[in-house]
Amino acid sequence: MSFQGSTLFGGTPGTIVGRAQYSFPRGLGYAAIDVPALGPRAAGRAYLVYLPTRLWAKPVVSTGLPQGDLWVSARFTGPRSGGSTTPPIALVLESMNPQLLLEEIAAGAVAARSSGHRVVDHVPFAEYVVSVDLVQALKTYDKAGALRTAMQQQLAALRANRGTSLARIVIGVDGTGRIAQLDSSPAGAKLGTVHIALWRFGSPIPLSLPLTSETVDVASLQRSHGAVTPAWVLLGS
Repeated sequence: MSFQGSTLFGGTPGTIVGRAQYSFPRGLGYAAIDVPALGPRAAGRAYLVYLPTRLWAKPVVSTGLPQGDLWVSARFTGPRSGGSTTPPIALVLESMNPQLLLEEIAAGAVAARSSGHRVVDHVPFAEYVVSVDLVQALKTYDKAGALRTAMQQQLAALRANRGTSLARIVIGVDGTGRIAQLDSSPAGAKLGTVHIALWRFGSPIPLSLPLTSETVDVASLQRSHGAVTPAWVLLGS
């Protein structure tokens, strides 16, 4: 994956890259994001773990966390649980998860048009521009959890910034009919243009979650530190 023009991490917008594994049937995912250096901040890597109702982030540095904690976690169990973790932590973290875009397309696509073909690493793709109505997506996607919260936060940002409920997603379909390329610019996420390439379909992905003894809940951090921003969750400082 890559994020082009991101302003989330400060500095001049550039390209940030990462790699990940996802098991869509289980809602399980692991991601590693390479965060560039900025001033006194050294370059480093942030890690993410996804489950349907809980997200974990291991920031680049853990000096801002309570002693012994390496991970920050957030729970999303209710239909309106996004209100407990504003600013939009779910939106930012789930915008790095292709399942958010795929679920939005499945639940809320209202139009699609062909935009030609492109070749990536010698692989041809048919490209389509899909319009997604997030109001419709939220009506259709009735599961509580982080994905629904991210949709709610994205819809709020779209309405505030553009006065619309329509999101735009560009997909690349390979010769077997799979969606193997995803491009989006999620409103409110400050990630710029998110590009995700999907490959190695069918690879087994084991379950390996952060230890409870090394995890602090974001609600606890909010009580002791005040507002916890998505950038702080990923950077740790």
